Amino acid sequence: MARVSEEKIDEIRNAVNIADYIGQYVALEKRGQNLFGLCPFVPENTPSFTVTESKQLFKCFSCSRGGDVFGFVMEYDHLDFIHAVKKVADYAGIPVAIDDNNAPRENPAARKQKQILAQVTEFCHHLLVNTDSGQEALAYLHKRGLTDDTINAYNLGFAPDDGAVLVNFLTGQDVSREDQRLTGLFTDHSRGQLYARFTNRVMFPLTNERGETIGFSGRTMSADKTTAKYLNSPETIIFNKSNVLFNLDKALTAPEVNDKSLILFEGYMDVIAAYQAGVHNGIASMGTSLTAKQVASIARHADKVTICYDGDAPGQKAIERALGMFAGTKLDVGVTFLPDNLDPDEFIQARGADAFSKQLKVVLTPTAFRLHHLASGVDMNNDHAKLQYVSDALQVVNGEQDAVARTVYLQQIAEQTAIPLDALNQQLANLPAPAHDRIDYTADYGGAPVNPADANWPGDADIPPASAEEPPVGDNGLWNAPETAAPARLSRYDRAERALLHYAFTDAETALQLQDASVTFLSTGCQQLADAWRTYLQANPVTVGMMPDYQGFVSGLTADMADLATTIIALALPPLNDFTVNELIQVINLGDVSVRLEAVKAQMNQAKRLGDKAKQTALATQYIVLMRQKQDENN
Repeated sequence: MARVSEEKIDEIRNAVNIADYIGQYVALEKRGQNLFGLCPFVPENTPSFTVTESKQLFKCFSCSRGGDVFGFVMEYDHLDFIHAVKKVADYAGIPVAIDDNNAPRENPAARKQKQILAQVTEFCHHLLVNTDSGQEALAYLHKRGLTDDTINAYNLGFAPDDGAVLVNFLTGQDVSREDQRLTGLFTDHSRGQLYARFTNRVMFPLTNERGETIGFSGRTMSADKTTAKYLNSPETIIFNKSNVLFNLDKALTAPEVNDKSLILFEGYMDVIAAYQAGVHNGIASMGTSLTAKQVASIARHADKVTICYDGDAPGQKAIERALGMFAGTKLDVGVTFLPDNLDPDEFIQARGADAFSKQLKVVLTPTAFRLHHLASGVDMNNDHAKLQYVSDALQVVNGEQDAVARTVYLQQIAEQTAIPLDALNQQLANLPAPAHDRIDYTADYGGAPVNPADANWPGDADIPPASAEEPPVGDNGLWNAPETAAPARLSRYDRAERALLHYAFTDAETALQLQDASVTFLSTGCQQLADAWRTYLQANPVTVGMMPDYQGFVSGLTADMADLATTIIALALPPLNDFTVNELIQVINLGDVSVRLEAVKAQMNQAKRLGDKAKQTALATQYIVLMRQKQDENN
C-alpha cells in the first residue's frame, strides 16, 4: 500500500473546507452553527446530514455515517483511504504521488459489477443490431426516429423474452451465480434459479459521469397499459437512481458545456432525440422526480441549467417542483416553454431540429415562467378572473429578490391587465414578506447553564445509544440503522457520557481532567473511546488553551469507533462552564451505582422465584450498601 506522510495528510486536510467540498455533492443549508442537507448515502425526505465547519466533520443521523473529508470521499466514491487522500489533494491543488499498482482505486466488488455490466451492455447491443431476435426492437427505435448512429452512440440494446439467454451468456463468461444476482439484473427463484428482470425490452444503459454502465432501464414495446413503461435496475452498490443523471457523461464533454450549461429534460428519449438533433448537453433524471442529490450533481458540474420538460399540465407541475429544488443553489436557472403540450421528442419530430434549437434559446426566468403559466387561459375581460390572476401574480413577484426584476414584472402585469402600475406597487407593498418553511435544527441554550445530561439535544432520538450493548455493525464497519423500530431517546447516563467525551475531545482542560479522573463508562463504546483518547493524549500531549487534535485521533480509529467519535464531536451542546465537567462525572458515577442496583434487584427477584433464601439475604445486604452509596453521592 502506498503511503502518504501524516504531515502531508494534515496539510491536505487543513487546505480544504469540508463544507465546500461536500457542497459539490449535497445541497447544504446553514442552520445555526451547522449546515444541513439530505443524506447522499441513503434515501430520505427530512435533512439529517450535518456538516460542522468549526470541527471540519460530517455526520448523518439517518445512516450513522460520519467522519472528516477523507471519510466522506471514501464513502461517496467507494475509495480506499490513500486514494481518498489523493482525490482531496487534487481538489486542493496539492501534488501527491501514489503507486496505483499497489492500491486499488475502488471497492473490488464495485469494480467487478461494472465489468459484468459492461459485458451485458455489449451483449444486449449485439442482440439488438445483429440478431433476428432484436429486429422488432430495432424497428421500434427506427420508428421513434432514431438513426443507427444514435443507437450505436448510446449502446442501446435488447433483452430477449427468454430470460435464460442472459444467464447462459454470463455463465459462459465465467460469471458466478452470486455475482450475477448482485448486478440486480436477475431475481431469485425459490428453487435457486435466476430469472431475468428485463425481458422483451429495449435496454438503455445507465452510466456514471465516467461513462461506465452502472445499471439499466428497460423500455417495453407493448401497448398494454398494465405493463410498466420503464423498468429500472434496483439499487446496488454501484447504482442509486436518486444519484444518477442520464447522459451526464456525454453532456460534460459537449461543446455547449464550455459555458458550463446543461439542459434538464424529463426522459431518456427526450435526451436522445435532442442529442440526435445536435443538442448534446442534455440530461434527465432516472424516470422519477428530480432529487436533491441530482440537483447537487448539476450544481457541481454547471453554472447554468435550463429546464425543458413536457408542455402538458404534469410537465408544468414538474417544472414548478424542479424550480423549488434549484432555489437553494447558486445556479442560473431558466425554463424553456414548449408550445402545444409537446414534449421535446414530439417537438423535434413535428418541427425539426432547427426549430428545436431556436426554441431552446427562448429561456424564461423562474418568475417569468410562473407568471406565464398563471396567465395561460385567463380571460382578462372577466373581472373576477383578472383580479384572481393579479392576486396570484403579485404573490409570485413578491418572492422575487431582484428589485429591478420586480419592477419589470409589475410593468408586464400592468400592461396585461390595464391596471395602473401605482396600484400594483401599493398592493405589493401590503403583502407580507414571503414565508420560508425552514426547520430550525439548532437548540436554544439561552438562560441559566444547563447540565448537558439534561439538555434537549437536537436530533438525539436519531442517534443510536452508546449503551453497554452497541448497535449491530454491518460489513462496512458502520452501524446498521434500524429499518422499522423508532430509535429510543438516549438515557441520562448515555447523554452524560457522550457530553463528557465531547468536551474532552474539544477542550484541552477537560481532556486533561479526563486523563486524571477516575471515571468508568457504562457504555462499552464510550469506555473504549475514553481509553483510546487517553492513550492518544499520552503520545500527543495538550496544554490548557490548545485545541486537541481530535481529527488526527479519529483518523486512527476503526470504522465503528470513528463513527461513534464523530457522532459525539458533532454534538451541539451548551457552552462549557466551571461546573459542567464535575456534574457530568457525578451523573456517570451515579449511573454506575444505579445500574448495579438494578442488577442486584433482578438477582433478588430471581432468587425469590427459586426459593433461595440464603442468596436473597446476601443480595439484600449488597442492595442496602449500594443504596447508601447512592444516597452519599446524591448529598
